[in-house]
Amino acid sequence: MDRHPKKPDKPLKKMRYHHGDLRNAIIDSVARLIEEKRSLAFHLKEVAKLVGTSQPAIYRHFENKDALLVETAVRGYQLQRELREHAIKTTGGTALADILAILEAYTLFSITRSGYFLLIKNLETNEILASSTYLEERSRSIKRITDLLQDCIANGLLAETDLEIAHTVLQSSAYGLAHLYITGQVELITRPDVDHSVLSTRIFTLSLGSLLSEKGKAEFAKVIKNRNPMDFAKLADGKILSDIEHEVRSR
Repeated sequence: MDRHPKKPDKPLKKMRYHHGDLRNAIIDSVARLIEEKRSLAFHLKEVAKLVGTSQPAIYRHFENKDALLVETAVRGYQLQRELREHAIKTTGGTALADILAILEAYTLFSITRSGYFLLIKNLETNEILASSTYLEERSRSIKRITDLLQDCIANGLLAETDLEIAHTVLQSSAYGLAHLYITGQVELITRPDVDHSVLSTRIFTLSLGSLLSEKGKAEFAKVIKNRNPMDFAKLADGKILSDIEHEVRSR
């Protein structure tokens, strides 16, 4: 996995889109602008310029900037969900393996789609938080991992049986690593030749391992032993991410 690219030195290039896909191109452009600016400080005329369309054309699809941000945030959670489920299907199999897959997919999403990530994790607006569709997607994301943690607790795999504490430990680890990548801070604390897929797996192995009972440690050792080191690299493949985006857009 490559390092997260720094903020572009050159202006973003215009997007190419099919005329029937303008709505998706607008949403993608918003995510790209958020990635570049690390904020919501942009105007719809910038979105129009990046897409290669007119500002009035945007208003034919979205009432205003607030409505566009809501749709972009919903899209962000949809993309994160599909990447997460692909990771589970590819590298999961048990509750502990699924949790590790979710943590790695979370980090990968933050690196490869940081505009969406920043919007749904750092830049939620009042309008976004008032969207029932958005809240449903967010709750669905949280429930996915809490269900797995509850399964681990029920089967005696966790020494830490407080669900909220266990969830917070894992969320802190994933969120912290994601922001180290997004802000470029990873480069300050790792070797230039570090294998980032190995780095993320080791960090999550430590954070998840700290929660495990002796039974859980034995089960998790099997997960790590049977894990293919190339699994995360395959997950990071650009074609897989593009296919996921295409599937979400076509719904």
